[in-house]
Amino acid sequence: FLRWWKPEKSLNVSNVVLLELQKVAEKVHHEWTTSLQRDGGGINEKEQTQRLLHLFQCDLLPGLSGQILFDKGVRDRFSRSSAVSVRQKLVGYAVVSVLNVAMLFYIFLFSLQQTKYRQT
Repeated sequence: FLRWWKPEKSLNVSNVVLLELQKVAEKVHHEWTTSLQRDGGGINEKEQTQRLLHLFQCDLLPGLSGQILFDKGVRDRFSRSSAVSVRQKLVGYAVVSVLNVAMLFYIFLFSLQQTKYRQT
């Protein structure tokens, strides 16, 4: 029974703390370099605040839940939706409006071709 059980080596607290600090330094370096590479000049204050809140939430969630949230943030980080100009919105509304009027006109023409008996 005890053949498979091996006592773990005693962990040196200073080594564990040092490893954690190295991991934090690597994460800080990674965040710093990726934030500077975005759009050729970094991120604005709003994006920085959102990113810090996201990282804070990832740290608060235990284990796999935090990793899932972190991976979701990595996936969604660079897929930004761009703002649509007012001109593009107006063109879109105009196209939809013209299509609606064309469909109503088609229905009107179709109804005119029907007999009086079929129109009621």
